[in-house]
Amino acid sequence: MCYHTRLTAKADAIEKSSGASFDEPDTYKPTAEYNGFATPATPVIRFDDRKKILMYEWGLIADWVKTASDAKKARINCLNARIEELDEKASYKRKTGNRCLVAMDGMYEWQWESPGDKKSKKTRYLVTRPDNAVFLCAGLFNEWHNRETGIITYCYTIVTTQGNELMKEIHNNGERMLVVLSPEEYDAWLDPKNEHLAFADRSHIELKAVQM
Repeated sequence: MCYHTRLTAKADAIEKSSGASFDEPDTYKPTAEYNGFATPATPVIRFDDRKKILMYEWGLIADWVKTASDAKKARINCLNARIEELDEKASYKRKTGNRCLVAMDGMYEWQWESPGDKKSKKTRYLVTRPDNAVFLCAGLFNEWHNRETGIITYCYTIVTTQGNELMKEIHNNGERMLVVLSPEEYDAWLDPKNEHLAFADRSHIELKAVQM
């Protein structure tokens, strides 16, 4: 799973890569590391507003969550969503059509010296596209209504799949990777009519890893 990403590109580079424009450009600041557990607001593009880049909070809050205190706990478990389980999990099965694109230009992964032993030494890697360009990942969003205050939280999760060859090298045993999309797949992912499992195979996505 991936809980740390990077987006250091300038706003115009993100706009060029995504084919969309920031709704409020001043709300975006290039960031060397987004920590998902801090539920940061990062750039996303919704399927129903394709030409607009919005700042949504990482960590989806499901509709069944009732209070803000419950939301804080529940969303930490919804930073990533397994593509194979989207139709099964209560948090996602009614949101599979709420598709979005999540912008980044890097993601951080760790390699354990002794797989399975969380106390062993670990090495950090930055995974990017070969040209270090901005790329977009598959995501799902929600608009969570706080029943106590009426405030709406705009939030999302990033979809994951089985790791490709590069991830197998880093993770030792494969593990997971974000569903990194090729530019040709951006609009296809955003179309809810397309089966989400069609995006599970990421073997064709070219990435590189640099030890930090």
